[in-house]
Amino acid sequence: MGYQISSIGDSVVERRAVAAFLASFVRDGELLNPRPGDDQADVWEQRMGWWWDENPFCHDDSPRGYLLEHDESGIVGFNGLIPFEYEVDGELLPTLVTTTFFVRAGHRSAVMGLLSRLRGLAKTHQIIDGSPSPEMRRLLDRLGYHHAGDRTQFLFPTAKFGGAGSRAILRAIGWSHSLPPSEVVATCRIVRDPGVWGDFASPRDGRIHRRLTPDSLRWFIRIGSEKRDFFGLVDAAGEPLAHAIGIYKKRHGIQTCLLLDYREYREGEDGLGLLVRKLLDDPASGLDPATKMIVLSRFGEPPRSAIAGRKVDSILYYQIPPPWQHHKRSCLPVEGDLPLL
Repeated sequence: MGYQISSIGDSVVERRAVAAFLASFVRDGELLNPRPGDDQADVWEQRMGWWWDENPFCHDDSPRGYLLEHDESGIVGFNGLIPFEYEVDGELLPTLVTTTFFVRAGHRSAVMGLLSRLRGLAKTHQIIDGSPSPEMRRLLDRLGYHHAGDRTQFLFPTAKFGGAGSRAILRAIGWSHSLPPSEVVATCRIVRDPGVWGDFASPRDGRIHRRLTPDSLRWFIRIGSEKRDFFGLVDAAGEPLAHAIGIYKKRHGIQTCLLLDYREYREGEDGLGLLVRKLLDDPASGLDPATKMIVLSRFGEPPRSAIAGRKVDSILYYQIPPPWQHHKRSCLPVEGDLPLL
C-alpha cells in the first residue's frame, strides 16, 4: 500500500475534505469518547476557522498539520497543529498544540510517518499535546515528551450550592482551602473586557510562559463550544492582582466555572484567592448566576497553602526544542486543544 503525507494548506476544498473525513471517522465509531458535534463536518470546519483563521498567532507560514493519504482509500489520517507563542525572559518560543490525531484502524502502520514530521518541527518549535489517548501517552513517553505531573483542584461552592457551609465541608476533607476575608476585596473591582486589561508582560523569571495579548485573550474567549468569561481583579488604585478565564461546564445538573487559565501579578500574594473571593461575594462580578461551583486547578502544590486539594490525573505533555531545553516551564491546566474544540 502506498501512503503520502502532505502539509495542510489554506485551500477551502482541502478543508472541506478534511472535515468530511473527521466526521466520518467519528460516525464510524473510531473515536473512543466523541464530543457533541464531532460527527458533523460543519462543526469541524468551524473549529478549523478557530484554530487558523481567527487565531492571532497563526500566520501565512505557520504549520497547520498533516494529512495522511492512501493511494486507494484517500484520506486515512489527520494530525492538526494550532500555532501559539510562548516566551522566556522576553524571547519568543514558537509553539504548536497538536489536535485531532485521527488515523483509520486499518492504516495505523503509517502513524510513525506523521510522528516523524512532528519530530522535525520539534527542533524549532515547542510541541504541546494536551489530550493524548492512553496509547498515545505511552508513545509520547517513549519519544521523550515531558509530563506536567498531576493537577490539583480546589472547589468553592457558590451560594446556590451551600455557600460557606459547603466550603467548610470541602476544607475539612482537603478539597478546598480558606480564602482571604471579604473585607480585603471590598474595594477591589472586576474588569470584564480583556481589551482594557493593562498588564500582559510575562514574568522574567527564566521560565517558559504562555504569551498573552489583548487579541489572543479576546480570541480565546470568543471561540470554543463552552461559554467562557474573562475576570480581571484590580485593587482600589486600579493595579492588577490577578486575572482568570472561566470556562463553564455543566454535569449532572451542576454548572461549574473552571478557572484553568490565569495569572497572578504580585509575588507572594494570593491573587487568585482574592479573585475567587470577589466572584463569590459580588453578584455584579460577572460570574454566570447559574454557577454552583468555582473550581481552581493548579499544577503541583499550591504555593501558599498546605491543603492537598483534589488530585486529578493530568494529560498535559510537552517537548521543548534544544535551544530552550535548559529552561523550566510554567504549566497551566488550560494548555492543550480541548478548550479549542
